[in-house]
Amino acid sequence: MKLLHGWFIPTFVVLCAELARAADPTSIAVVTPGHLYDRIAVVGASVSDGFGVFVAPAPSTAGAGAASPSSPAGVPTKVDLSDALRAAVPTSPGPIVHHYASGFFFSNPGPVGTSEIDRALAVKPTLVLALDFLFWYAYGTVGADGEVMQSQQERTTNLEVGLRQLDRVLSAGIPLIIGDIPDMSDAIGKMLSANQVPDRATLEAVNARITAWVASRPSVRLMQLRTLLASLKTGGTIEVAGRVWDPAQLGSLLQRDQLHPTFPGTLILAAGLIDLARTYDTSSPPPFAFEVEPVATRARDNKQLKSAKRPQTANAPTPR
Repeated sequence: MKLLHGWFIPTFVVLCAELARAADPTSIAVVTPGHLYDRIAVVGASVSDGFGVFVAPAPSTAGAGAASPSSPAGVPTKVDLSDALRAAVPTSPGPIVHHYASGFFFSNPGPVGTSEIDRALAVKPTLVLALDFLFWYAYGTVGADGEVMQSQQERTTNLEVGLRQLDRVLSAGIPLIIGDIPDMSDAIGKMLSANQVPDRATLEAVNARITAWVASRPSVRLMQLRTLLASLKTGGTIEVAGRVWDPAQLGSLLQRDQLHPTFPGTLILAAGLIDLARTYDTSSPPPFAFEVEPVATRARDNKQLKSAKRPQTANAPTPR
């Protein structure tokens, strides 16, 4: 009986603590020193999913053999935020980065957002990056219930559904980094229609709500996308993650649609996210190096290697 008692009491205490933490979304994330970057889960929409983001093909080399059929010479390689993070680690093995972001978030944010968080939690991540996860809860025409939104007020109500999904990450004790909602009205007529964009008052309201939500949750870090985007639109240099990024050297940081970043823009976002992550564990320097050309080269090589390793389909011709 003494043995049972000695086992039961500490186990019961730990169980109660876990249950209390799970019931309180404001609980502080559990960060094990040195392990913050072990398993990163990326959730979100088209910015995180790398819409329109490509790195240039490798320069041709005299005497080089024929390119792989999956990566023909001269064809740019598509990369997303997860690819950029993997490629930003110059040594191997690096952190495991799981990619769950979807460019189709806008089509039905309720089930898409739920599915992304379900999948992210299933891998027990040590860090969740949700840069643009909340975007289509405030933008778009479809509410979280799958119905067409009829008023601006519904956008603020819709946002609460997205915040409840993010609370699931916090309840699991996982560090979380999110972005606020930028003004993308310049994309009207290019990638967005006018009825997809919240009015100025609504945009201020949803960002005020996000700011208050973050303030009451010590486990969350906020990237101020609206401020960063305003800087990007000026075309001048911007400071992110303790360094100055110059479009004159890097090229355009926004695509022509005025909605999505280019590859250098994506890398700036990745650097900003990891810079925020540093505040969770200042004793362990992050293993990332965000230099555009080396990261672009590794991202391209990583994707081509992955394509080359894919098994051939049943309809593919048999090698002779």
